[in-house]
Amino acid sequence: MNPFQELKKVPPMKGVAWRGEVSLWNIDTAVSRLYDRAVESRLMFRQPAVGLRHDGVEAPGMFRSDYEILFPLPETAGETPHGVEVRELPEEEVASFIHRGPYEWIPCTYEKVLDWLRENRYEVAGVPREVFFVAPEPHSGGTQDDMITEIQVPVQKAA
Repeated sequence: MNPFQELKKVPPMKGVAWRGEVSLWNIDTAVSRLYDRAVESRLMFRQPAVGLRHDGVEAPGMFRSDYEILFPLPETAGETPHGVEVRELPEEEVASFIHRGPYEWIPCTYEKVLDWLRENRYEVAGVPREVFFVAPEPHSGGTQDDMITEIQVPVQKAA
């Protein structure tokens, strides 16, 4: 199955952020910690969470990746409390891909993303984003098989 969805423009975004090294198995822990910090700081934020893969589009490392997590802030957000990092992302033209299933399988989807970029003569023009649309709901009986993550790769036509 080809995960390509569409070429589109994503708007700029401002969000409360955390950046560090994570493995494929502890991204959910990092998201939970940022969520707790935002709630403790009484920040109003929007869903879904967004991840930035600073290591690029190559298949993610299983055990260590330079990763950043953001919770988008509403446009009307006031000042943020001391000690809370806020990051602004620019508007970008992206190729959108859908990953369905456990996050641990996302390297397989990235392999297909790389194939699509080569076949369609695009090159990466920025840091890939991962938008976490559906996470498993432990109380509703959901599983990681139900997860949906949109991979947004900033692109430009290759020379």
